[in-house]
Amino acid sequence: MTKYETVYILEPSYDEVKAQEVADRVSGWLKDLGAEVVEVQKWGKRRLAYEIRKRRDGVYTMIVWNGGSGMMKELERRLRLEEDMMRALTTIHVPPELWQGMPEAEAAAAAEDSDRD
Repeated sequence: MTKYETVYILEPSYDEVKAQEVADRVSGWLKDLGAEVVEVQKWGKRRLAYEIRKRRDGVYTMIVWNGGSGMMKELERRLRLEEDMMRALTTIHVPPELWQGMPEAEAAAAAEDSDRD
């Protein structure tokens, strides 16, 4: 199984209680699909880089989970169907120790080494 992270943005009108309900619902979907939820981080209300649906703010949540690619596709489909979901993105989780504190030259060299393999 692969470790993924899903970040989604809810309408800015959502308070903590509603945002928690959505996080519980999404975690439930993942468990129903056979995935293991590792961590749920509520980032709260933040300013968007650009307007989405004429909104400048959104409520962010990140869920880290273990599962298969078929689970990811089904989760993305369900998130798209959610009415108050402004955006959602799922990527493969990269632990912070692999990308934090590494000078750019070392990162470029590591990338070149992995390309050769």
